[in-house]
Amino acid sequence: MILKKAFFLLCIPFSFIYFLIMSIRNIFYKLGIFRKYKINAKVISVGNITWGGTGKTPVVAFIADLVSGKNRRPVILIRGYGNDESELLPKLTSKVPVLVGKDRVKTGVEAIENHLSDTLILDDGFQYRRLRRDLDIVCLDATKPFGNGWVIPAGSLREGLGSLKRADVFLITKADLVSDKNKLEKLEKKLKFINPGALIAKAIHRPLYFYRLINEEKVNIGELQNKKLVLVSAIGSPECFEKTILRLGLKINKHFIFRDHHLYTKKDVAQIEGYCKKNQLDTVVITEKDAVKLKGQKYLALKVRLEIIENEDGFYNRLFGIYNS
Repeated sequence: MILKKAFFLLCIPFSFIYFLIMSIRNIFYKLGIFRKYKINAKVISVGNITWGGTGKTPVVAFIADLVSGKNRRPVILIRGYGNDESELLPKLTSKVPVLVGKDRVKTGVEAIENHLSDTLILDDGFQYRRLRRDLDIVCLDATKPFGNGWVIPAGSLREGLGSLKRADVFLITKADLVSDKNKLEKLEKKLKFINPGALIAKAIHRPLYFYRLINEEKVNIGELQNKKLVLVSAIGSPECFEKTILRLGLKINKHFIFRDHHLYTKKDVAQIEGYCKKNQLDTVVITEKDAVKLKGQKYLALKVRLEIIENEDGFYNRLFGIYNS
């Protein structure tokens, strides 16, 4: 605890520097000193204001399928950090193309030319200011929407809260994992104060079933009721993964937590298998994000589906309204 506090205090000066740099950058974009590019397609940005853990990738897949279902031709643009999303998104969507590239103006043009795309969906796009967008959706984790309130590196905020004025839609994810409804009400009031014109909707990641990595065979949740599970995750919000499993009435023996975007090694797998063998446990459960990096293992992955549980009509109206302008 003492070391953690010392590290936090050490990071504070760097957070002030980072905040200043991001603030100047945003001012330059607002004044037109930094150029924004407009290309011949509708652009939907899905992003967040904190570093990971908001469940943003399932939101991107959800929107891609919604748009595709309206006879549009969406393409998802990602920068490829960690390479998780480049493999995960094709599994979550109905054959929506995914293009990887740091320069999303360039990949956007490629999407239009090579895929005849009329809709570009930016994964993790809120801080990517170079490409003009028609809709800015910001995802916020209901359990910790602003982290500890500090920007990187003292906290997890990627910008100051004032940047939320750019958002068109706030999507509060994991709303079911917050037991204190007053907390959600306070969050909504804060968001309305910062940006009165933005729509606020709430969503959950509903667990559907488990499936085996080796053959994608479905395993019903009821089959695991009497087992002690070992969880493995390398995601931004491992505690939410735990909460989801516990809410299903399942028992957790141990949770191996790795850093977000961690690339699993043979040593990691050996450590997990060694623990299971020593404690006579045979059921390891991971997230779908981790499944793309643990192919071939005899693990179970949890399949979830994004559901908007509040202000669904308003969300759809904002989303499809961009095609009327």
